[in-house]
Amino acid sequence: MAKGNRAVLVAVVGREKDLGLARRNRWYRIPVRHAPCRKADYLALYQTAAFGSGGRAIRYFATIRAVSTTSRGRLLPDEKSHPGRGDRYLRLELGPLRKTPHLIRNRTRRRVTFGFTTLAKLRRATEVCQLFDISPVEEIVRRLLERARIPASHEYCVMERKRLRYRLDFAIFCRKGHLAVECDNERWHLSKRQKVRDRRRDRWLSRRGWTVLRLPGAAIRDDPEGCVRKVRAAARRLGGAVPRD
Repeated sequence: MAKGNRAVLVAVVGREKDLGLARRNRWYRIPVRHAPCRKADYLALYQTAAFGSGGRAIRYFATIRAVSTTSRGRLLPDEKSHPGRGDRYLRLELGPLRKTPHLIRNRTRRRVTFGFTTLAKLRRATEVCQLFDISPVEEIVRRLLERARIPASHEYCVMERKRLRYRLDFAIFCRKGHLAVECDNERWHLSKRQKVRDRRRDRWLSRRGWTVLRLPGAAIRDDPEGCVRKVRAAARRLGGAVPRD
């Protein structure tokens, strides 16, 4: 595999302590129940807003040298009172932290969870969206929902048996059910193979109580307000959207 195509796991770090452990002790932890199914060659660290002016950005990455499983209590013996001290975690052994060629900012403030990109994209990117090839129409919908004050979880992860099954463009939780809003970019969703995958995905979600609303890319660009009305109507049929904590 060409070096530029090697997989990079983008992970979240929310405490100075955890960044220090990655820098000094050269390891990072992931709860086994949230562990990605794919393997990665590198780890990139997204620093949350907890880092103040240095937050909402990626500035460090490292080679993943080995992976093992242990308990949180063994990883962090100084946090004996933590309620999850017995939970199982993956311990990623890292090489030295290196700075990314460019500071990779999250200017759109999109929700960042575990995700995969490539080393080539990590080296080029200056914005988090560039790492994941976020569809422009998806970003349009994110802004529309925010402006319309419709509470929606962007890039919502649907789990099955403690593993990621599907990642929804937007999830809206209503009083009588859940609404999945999918942005169908023509580049991906016009192929027969992708249409079959979309139908399979929609059936799976429907069986688990989700209502799926697909917004075509052309409609998002040409009639954005009409798309918002469709989302409002779908949420209203499900008893109305409710904020999530």
